[in-house]
Amino acid sequence: MPGRVGELIAAQARRRPRAAALVAPDGKLDYAELDSRSAGLAEQLRRRGVRPGDVVLIQASRGVALGVAVLAVVRSGGAFCVVDPQYPADRIRHMWQRSHARFALVEPGLRTPDGPGGPVVIALREHAASGTVQGAPEFHVPEPSSEDPAYLVFTSGSTGGPKAVSMPHRCVDNLIDWTLASTSSEPLRTLMFAPLGFDVFVQEVFTAWCSGGCLYTPSDAERVDLQRVWELCRDWEIQRIFLPPVALRRLADLTVEFGILPGALREVAVAGEALHITPAIRDMFARLPAARLHNHYGPAETHVAVAHTLPGPPHSWPDLPPIGRPLPGMTAHVVPLEEGGELWLAGAGLAHGYVNDPRQTQERFRSTRIKGRTVRAYRTGDLVRERPDGVLEYLGRTDGQLKIRGYRVEPGDIETALLRHPAVRECAVVAWTPPGSEERKLVAHVVAGPGQAPDAAELRAHAARLLPDYMVPHHVVLTPELPLSPNGKIDRRRLPAPGETSHGAGPRPATGETNDGAGPRPATSDVRSEVTVIWSTVLGVADIPPDRHFSDLGGTSLSAALVVTRLQQRFQVQVSVQEFLYDPRVDAITALITERAAA
Repeated sequence: MPGRVGELIAAQARRRPRAAALVAPDGKLDYAELDSRSAGLAEQLRRRGVRPGDVVLIQASRGVALGVAVLAVVRSGGAFCVVDPQYPADRIRHMWQRSHARFALVEPGLRTPDGPGGPVVIALREHAASGTVQGAPEFHVPEPSSEDPAYLVFTSGSTGGPKAVSMPHRCVDNLIDWTLASTSSEPLRTLMFAPLGFDVFVQEVFTAWCSGGCLYTPSDAERVDLQRVWELCRDWEIQRIFLPPVALRRLADLTVEFGILPGALREVAVAGEALHITPAIRDMFARLPAARLHNHYGPAETHVAVAHTLPGPPHSWPDLPPIGRPLPGMTAHVVPLEEGGELWLAGAGLAHGYVNDPRQTQERFRSTRIKGRTVRAYRTGDLVRERPDGVLEYLGRTDGQLKIRGYRVEPGDIETALLRHPAVRECAVVAWTPPGSEERKLVAHVVAGPGQAPDAAELRAHAARLLPDYMVPHHVVLTPELPLSPNGKIDRRRLPAPGETSHGAGPRPATGETNDGAGPRPATSDVRSEVTVIWSTVLGVADIPPDRHFSDLGGTSLSAALVVTRLQQRFQVQVSVQEFLYDPRVDAITALITERAAA
């Protein structure tokens, strides 16, 4: 079987054939079934012409077919690229075009982009992956090398459009070997939580299967409801989980607010943006003495390249932990700049580059001398500081630093100070130039904790006690939610300027019919107006067309869950996340709320 990852999974199938490998909304697989079905589909792919390095798209929802397809592509020697069927049509089309895939495994019933010259589409049916092909001699293809692509992952698009990154087998082999060695090589129950097609998805799947553990996946509807996710972690006794920092903060708040505590947790890894330790996170880990918190750092072009496990009791953890030291096989080089230094990464985890984009590849992947050797390295664009003990501290982006009144300002420093206020759950600091002015001002967008209602003056005074005056935000915008990119990072480009959107859930109508003493019943136009304001505050979009799809406006699964919570709080009606996602347009949600309120 190609690659070390494939060999490890095959060994688990021989060693523990009846152990659970996958628990999904549409069924379960043990290791013998996973091995048999993936082998059958892999042989079909080879007979179709898949050769080492050929890209195979997999467009399927979370379930048995997706798991089988990923392993089958690995076994065929191809490189998989997972396409989330819930993506907007434009992003799906972009992925189909930019991946330059030869084949596409597509779950029946899903729409595929139109147009000539695309990949050969193969229906991903369960019976087609139920065993090996009978009545034909065994079909051999060359074994892929460590430099052949193992998978493609698309960047989030935070700088320009999403780019396809080609990751060779040596990258995933190095990553999984290290993950199991640095956390646990035991067969832990692992949650599939990451967005489909992102690099953390690869880490979830292969960490679970290479160690003989079981991969548990919530349905798409359950995954967007963080309270439900946390309940499933408790009920399934999940032991390993990979999260973006923003999700960890929200789950810790759920532990405080509702007492949900997945007591079996042992390994929690966060990645994607800077990790801020909040009081709720400290409290949660104090109640989980067997659990460890790992801070993983790495762009899509290297996956995890630097990591740090937080030592000591949770109450001793710093507000902003370091990102740590390079993984075995990786080298970190800090190029000195005026403030800190830019981090360059080299070694086994380095991607080939961007698919069919030599200009971008040459711009970001450079030859440089590290420790006396000329190596190929990736320019991360991230600022770090190297401590005397060799541990790296994250300072921010080279393109994210701000100049305010002649001073160089790192937004992360201000965010760390604001997060020390007990009422602040999340925050993001950006620069803003008022219309007609040339003076840049600092704006802090703040999400308050449960039951908290700090005012702007209080938070500015708190910042002034911790920071020099030029770093104190000029404006503090209270908002129910920070807009997120598809992979769970804070999307700073969609943070509104002060005054562009309401700081709360919007004005309540002053008059209206009574509803059995439950308060005023707003007219349909008022409901539409308030629904629009709630969407605007969550998404950071000032103008919300009533017929636009939620995802087309930048909505994600996490922001959908928050919108539903705000709607229920404002209108005192029950709207589930599933109902919201069935037709997520302002007009449709307005009609649903109006009907419920009148019942």
